[in-house]
Amino acid sequence: MTLTPENLVQRGRGPVLSPVCTKPHVTLGALLDGPGLAAKNGPRLALSSPLFAMNHRSRAVTSMLRLRSVARAGAVLAATTTLLASTLVQAAPTPVRSRPAKPPAEEAPPLLAPVPAVVDAAPVSDPGVLRGAQTLPLDAIVKHAKDNAMRVRVARARLELGDAAITGAKPLLPDNPQLYVGVGARWNNLGTNFELQTTLTQPIEIGGERGLRIKSGRRYRDYLDKELAQTQWEVYASVHYAYNMALLARERAVTAERTLTFSTRLLEVAQRRAQAGEISNLRVRIATGELAQARQARLNADLEYRLACIHLSEMAGWPPGQVIAPAGDLPAPIRASTASDLIARVQQEHPALRAREAAVSLGNARVSSAERDRLPEPQVGVYFGREYEPGAMASTGASKIAMFMFTLPLPFWKRNQANRAQSKAELTVAEQELEAARYGLALSALRAVDALNTAAERVRTYSSEVVPRFQENLNLLQRAFELGEVDILEVFVARENFLRIQSEALDAYRSYFEAEYTLETILGSPLQAIAAR
Repeated sequence: MTLTPENLVQRGRGPVLSPVCTKPHVTLGALLDGPGLAAKNGPRLALSSPLFAMNHRSRAVTSMLRLRSVARAGAVLAATTTLLASTLVQAAPTPVRSRPAKPPAEEAPPLLAPVPAVVDAAPVSDPGVLRGAQTLPLDAIVKHAKDNAMRVRVARARLELGDAAITGAKPLLPDNPQLYVGVGARWNNLGTNFELQTTLTQPIEIGGERGLRIKSGRRYRDYLDKELAQTQWEVYASVHYAYNMALLARERAVTAERTLTFSTRLLEVAQRRAQAGEISNLRVRIATGELAQARQARLNADLEYRLACIHLSEMAGWPPGQVIAPAGDLPAPIRASTASDLIARVQQEHPALRAREAAVSLGNARVSSAERDRLPEPQVGVYFGREYEPGAMASTGASKIAMFMFTLPLPFWKRNQANRAQSKAELTVAEQELEAARYGLALSALRAVDALNTAAERVRTYSSEVVPRFQENLNLLQRAFELGEVDILEVFVARENFLRIQSEALDAYRSYFEAEYTLETILGSPLQAIAAR
């Protein structure tokens, strides 16, 4: 009669015997499971034949000796003897002694632990992960970043350059007046007399250069304002992306914590089953190794979460020594509209385009000012002199001279060629940068919209079917192992599959957040501005 492996995996049932082979043999599963499981469920060996029930006890002893020579294991011999004795009892009504019961003092602990309820997400700022972190929503972090981020501070400080340009262009006259004083003596054969000559001149502008310089300074101030707005928008996009990455890192940390909890409870169940003799200590060692790996994964996930929160604090310009953590859960994905006219209309207000347009306006103002500066700057002034010829009659006294003076440079060779050429080149560069920005944004928008919608669809599938059921799947898997429905190796294979699917779901979120950041950078507006209805 044959005891097949398929019949042995049905826990709690006796062996099914069939006339197949004539020699007893021991399977690898009996050696791996150990004497405890073999004694309870019967050894995994094949026994025959139809005449076996009619053999007497000497035949049983012979079979037992053959098993001793084949298995050479005391545990397998004891299991085989038990099976032979029980089979002889069924063939002939020979009284057989029953196994003594275990003393009640060493009663094994219960195999079935209570099923834990589905654990919600871990707290946002777990004291074990982030100590002293301040949990804030996205709006509060963005509001702080628009005024205190390092890049915003630098851009706001640059506004003083525009104010300085306006202040430098406001003086009424282009240069200070010049005073010339000459003191000396005039002498001849008749004697020597004292002489005095004085000249006062003032450069002036006759082409309206001052007004053009003030206009150029104001255009520069406006350009810096647009640069500040562009920087604030870039900071918003960076903070939004860092906030989402922190949420994602927190979700990975929660997954690692749940996996660690699952591995810990699985090890406890494996130890109880090993004490009860249902599984071998080899399974316990496997569970111990898996627990160590789960601890390492949890430590790495916690580190990634802390680094993500530190990066978020850096992007938001938070004071040194303070860390912020994101509040809330992973956001629901948003699909973007594919309407080209809507995207083009939104892009018209892009801060980068506004800054490029301001750069072109500044270039035009500087070209006009440089062209006007080629005009000469005349000088007006007065001259006063005192002359007294030696030997002249005392009654005539000294001669006094007063004159109005006008000086006009002749612009033959120097006509501000360097500044004029420089300003024209800067204007050309600004115009090309504006066209390049418009071209790049127009072409990149459709690609970014398509990437975002694809990532949103992936996230929507995972978020509704995979992510919410991860803890439930672990609970079901643990319960199945407690009931003995699956082997511990099957448990870990199934757990790895669940973790892989969960990781793919979180990777889909990462792809969505990256696509959202790219699209918001291209649009210059929040994603809600082109959300699909």
